[in-house]
Amino acid sequence: MAKISIRQIKDSLPPEKNSADSLWTRYFLRPISIPVSWVFLRFDIRANTVSYFSGLLCVAAGFMFGGGLFPLTLFGAIIFNIFAVLDCVDGNIARVTATTGPYGGWADALGGYVAYIAVLLSLGYATAGSDATIMGLTPDKATWVLLGGVSASANMLMRLAYQSYRNIAPEGIAEAKKSISLEKIVSENLGVTGFLMPALLIGLFMNILGYVLLFYTFFYTLGCIISLIKLIRKVEYATRKK
Repeated sequence: MAKISIRQIKDSLPPEKNSADSLWTRYFLRPISIPVSWVFLRFDIRANTVSYFSGLLCVAAGFMFGGGLFPLTLFGAIIFNIFAVLDCVDGNIARVTATTGPYGGWADALGGYVAYIAVLLSLGYATAGSDATIMGLTPDKATWVLLGGVSASANMLMRLAYQSYRNIAPEGIAEAKKSISLEKIVSENLGVTGFLMPALLIGLFMNILGYVLLFYTFFYTLGCIISLIKLIRKVEYATRKK
């Protein structure tokens, strides 16, 4: 493979992609991912390889973050943030090497799904292990673990329902994206490539993991309900038109 410069990697990012990124990605993750991508390219590492590796990294980080010992929890949170950078790296590599395509998109989505499950489930266990309190109350450990499961399930249900709808949407993918555009923008800014990953570190050091978990449980549960209602209405409308 011909040597690719950092400038080429930067220039490969389409303006529309940059504007669609979360603020955290645009101003923090993406700039870091450029030189990391350059290093990976020097070793001829493919985009899909980065996607698969980042998914495995998230599984390992989940076990560490939810393990209950502070050093492991801290290390797990750091690795989750490294994943967020790698989630930009695979796209950078695919674009600059002209290897984008549906299979690459699938590999990238797989890494993202693994990340959401690992982060939110381990957040429940980490919160349970920290004896977190909410407004002076100390819920039992099972409650925190349950909230982690609820947030992960709600997030995955929302995403899978949208993906299934997009695959059959008669108005096309572009219109399907517009149908829940607001939810997508909010999710991008608060999700794994948004403020979720740094929130793990902030919550850990400030001893507010309980509030972080409670917020994301409410956020994803409410987002799931709103998205499903909107998609159900669109499906019923399309059905009645036939």
